Amino acid sequence: MPPASHVLGLAHITDADGRLLMLKGEDGSWRLPGGPALPEESARNAMTYHVRRDLRLRVEPRFLLGVEPVAGTGSTAYLFACESLTPDDIARIELPGGIARSTVVALAFVDYPGTTERVSPHEHRLIVNAAAAVLRRTPS
Repeated sequence: MPPASHVLGLAHITDADGRLLMLKGEDGSWRLPGGPALPEESARNAMTYHVRRDLRLRVEPRFLLGVEPVAGTGSTAYLFACESLTPDDIARIELPGGIARSTVVALAFVDYPGTTERVSPHEHRLIVNAAAAVLRRTPS
């Protein structure tokens, strides 16, 4: 039986220097903030829920940056551009600690699109395409 189709909502969150926020899982892999939607839930709502749950941070998606199929899963990942975080916003981030549902153990703001180590192929493609889209939108 083929896998069920799922929607993932992911957040493109940067700091004031334009570095991308990435989360480290218990398995050592790195990923974008966000996560899977419930049945009938939008990718946008899933993204805001998972960011709030994993980081205790409220973000508002501005626009859709990219869409990428997740190979072999029937899932589709949607990447939403969010406002850059201020130093005060960053200082207020709290990792979940005792919440069993979250597997986030660390976070980092990284230069991209060069960050590829332990990042899933679909998220890497989203990051690379987002970098190109952001550069196109930035006035010279």
